[in-house]
Amino acid sequence: MMKSKIAAGLLVGLCFASGSQAASISYFLDQSNKLADGTNYLQVTIADGADGAIDFTVTVLQPLLDIASGGRFGISKFAFNVAPDVKVQRKNVDMSSLPFGWVYGQQQDMDGFGRFDRRLRVTNAGTPLSPSIEFSIVGIDFDTLLSYVELSRDSTEGPSFFSARVEGLQLPCAEPLSRSTKSSTCKPTDAFFGGVQAVPAPPALWLLGTAVAGLAVRRWRQAA
Repeated sequence: MMKSKIAAGLLVGLCFASGSQAASISYFLDQSNKLADGTNYLQVTIADGADGAIDFTVTVLQPLLDIASGGRFGISKFAFNVAPDVKVQRKNVDMSSLPFGWVYGQQQDMDGFGRFDRRLRVTNAGTPLSPSIEFSIVGIDFDTLLSYVELSRDSTEGPSFFSARVEGLQLPCAEPLSRSTKSSTCKPTDAFFGGVQAVPAPPALWLLGTAVAGLAVRRWRQAA
């Protein structure tokens, strides 16, 4: 756990934006329960928002867009963790940018990627899905971007800071629409994704990132 915390701090430090922009960190979800690992399937970005908010953006990347079914395609679940010293309640999760049908829950599993502290999901079959979702954490004093970069528990797929479910994928292993035909057309299906891979920062930010990473490590040592 010590090594993972320090590594997370170093990765986060390398992903901070310049002083003229809001700070942000980004991670790729490059693991899947149904597709091959090692491909960047989604990107999660956490950024400093207005009035102390922490903004999340989760985006499906081209490898999944290439196998979208053309029907009801998009993100239907997203899970993240929270640092032990941060208390996030329903009132702190601003989902106003999401369509009706999204709900918030706590302590949820994500099909092989472990147990997460918080999860947003679609509960209404009529809720439109999108390849990108946004929400914010608001009303919490002294939280930082690092407050939401924590490993899930009991993962069997691999280490993961975040996990997402994407529906409407045309996978080659999906069940055929009809067993009585020889059609190769398959039913759209879903898959779960996770990962810990940081999106590399531009080279010009590496020097700043090193300094920020040092502060992150010091913060962990003080907390320990």
